Amino acid sequence: MSNTLEQLCTIAQRELGAEALTDKVNTPFSELGLDSLGLVDFMFTVEDHFHINIEHDKALANPTLSGLAALVDELLAAKTQPAAA
Repeated sequence: MSNTLEQLCTIAQRELGAEALTDKVNTPFSELGLDSLGLVDFMFTVEDHFHINIEHDKALANPTLSGLAALVDELLAAKTQPAAA
């Protein structure tokens, strides 16, 4: 499990008051108990934690913790790339 995914599981556990979610990384957010408002709050928390901006549509393309981890990793990698000249 990637470090990003581990961090997302920890954040989700705290936000949802849930038990360990490491076995539910491919479970849709809705099945984890996140309604649309809860998902928005969760995304804000993730953005603050990783210092990134997540496009809502991209997050919903694969609405699972593993899908979000891949998107966060992609956004973090883009931040470290030098700007094109």
